[in-house]
Amino acid sequence: MTALSLAAAPGDLLLEIAAHLDCRADVFSLCLTSNRFFATVSSVLYTSVTLNSVEQCSTTLKMLRNRPDIARHVRELIVRPGALSTSDNQFNASERASAAVRDVAMSKALDALVKFTWDFDDLPVYDDMWFALRVCCGQLRYVGTSIGTRVPNLHSHLFDFADLRGFSLYLKRAFFESHLDIFSDEQEPTSRRFWHMLMKRCPNLQELVIDGVSPFPVDARPLSYARWPNLRRLVLGDVAVDWLPGDALAAPDAKSPFIEFLEAHPNLQTLGLSRSNVSHTRLATMAPDTVKLRSFTGTLEQLQSIPHMHKYLDCVAFREPMRTRDVTALAVAGLLQKLTSLTKLKISFMLHSMYDSGNLLRSLIASCPNLTHLELACGHKPSFQLELFAKTIRGFSKLRVLHLTVVKYPGDDNLTTGAARIAMTNPRIQHFSLTFLPPTYPFGFPFPFLSFLPFPYRSRDSGSFTLTYDKHGLPQTLRGFERRRLLWPFGLGQTYRMRRYINDLRPAGSPGRRQTGFQGIVELLSENSAAGEELRMLMFCGLLVFLAFWGCWLGNRNHGKDNTL
Repeated sequence: MTALSLAAAPGDLLLEIAAHLDCRADVFSLCLTSNRFFATVSSVLYTSVTLNSVEQCSTTLKMLRNRPDIARHVRELIVRPGALSTSDNQFNASERASAAVRDVAMSKALDALVKFTWDFDDLPVYDDMWFALRVCCGQLRYVGTSIGTRVPNLHSHLFDFADLRGFSLYLKRAFFESHLDIFSDEQEPTSRRFWHMLMKRCPNLQELVIDGVSPFPVDARPLSYARWPNLRRLVLGDVAVDWLPGDALAAPDAKSPFIEFLEAHPNLQTLGLSRSNVSHTRLATMAPDTVKLRSFTGTLEQLQSIPHMHKYLDCVAFREPMRTRDVTALAVAGLLQKLTSLTKLKISFMLHSMYDSGNLLRSLIASCPNLTHLELACGHKPSFQLELFAKTIRGFSKLRVLHLTVVKYPGDDNLTTGAARIAMTNPRIQHFSLTFLPPTYPFGFPFPFLSFLPFPYRSRDSGSFTLTYDKHGLPQTLRGFERRRLLWPFGLGQTYRMRRYINDLRPAGSPGRRQTGFQGIVELLSENSAAGEELRMLMFCGLLVFLAFWGCWLGNRNHGKDNTL
């Protein structure tokens, strides 16, 4: 298709082309081609907008306020002003970001906004941001926020939403340190407004997330008495929603309220639990076939306690890493083998030694042959050599997406070489990522009282890669985006490095890769092929002939000088 015919293509075709591009940078480049392309394809580019710094919040939201023709495409907005070091900077970032969101919402430019998420260390400074979103964004049905040190006041506009389809609450570390009982105390006005909004004014709730990580869970037992007939997704972090130990002794034969809550929601398809929510013994008391889950996140014991749901599960994620000293690979594989419909798996291990990984990977291949999506993390000790790993995962014949996080094996390939090796060995994998974690030492390096020494540098390398094919299904190019974070010693901070590249994976000398001119000759000289060997032999013979003529010339020249003398 020529440039002229592409410019005259219908809008539906341009949208299909934009939808098949690998990254947002390519979509943005396509939008810059012409005004018509931008007007048509910008709906794909701006459907979901994520702002990761306060500068992005100020600049992008101001642009959306001034360009309603672009803002009308935004359906999801995620605001992350960025975690800064001091409390003053945090307050300033929250103030600027919440003011920018309030202003763009009041302009009524975000009339198509369906989902909004505030992801920061604390609530927004300007509470009227929630008022502007509720009043001026008529399509808003999914709201998410995070809570830290400050909690919403009694008259917060956050509790004025009604008829939401989804609500997400992310509890930060500072919240667990200060407000463990705010959601359980029925006499607490903030708690009453929170649960009244969810239970009374949002009867059609479909998604509920209350997430957070802490060794001391927050009490949220009123959740067990709520009923949402359309609830499909429930994710709970370290929050206590079941009986306390004393309650179980008072009624040993009765089902806990949280089990009754689960049985009262037969449409539930996605369930995420933590060890703080419910014990595996109480989870086993759930009546069979009352809930047919498709996706489950939890611990190994919790998954073992619901055998009647195993046949329905196609996505499983283990919330806690498994220590190979406590859990064997065969035990995990034996459980996964019962999940006959499993296609997506997220699992992590804490290796006790460098020799635990071989059997582990082979056990996963034998128990999950139908996986299409795998997220595997192995920490604490070096695990896989990338060359061996690339050859071993060929046993996953249906794998299309891979996310691997490991501690780098000593002397192993770097990210670029390892990614190319995985792509060449497994051309069916379309998208994958690699992350190298710093090793964990059993004590300070070299001793705790010498921890200030500048060695070793703690770095984290990660990369995301997309593989493209030719018309025969063979790997053609590998598009990579690598990030490196280096933590400097003596408290000097950390630095980030990023680079994008495209690696040609076609064999040397293949059509389209062969270079011409001097560069082509140099490439052929270094090529490991018959043509390369012949050219190197010719060059060597030519060099010998040149040296022979040069020697004869020098000999005749010296002989002439002797005759003259």
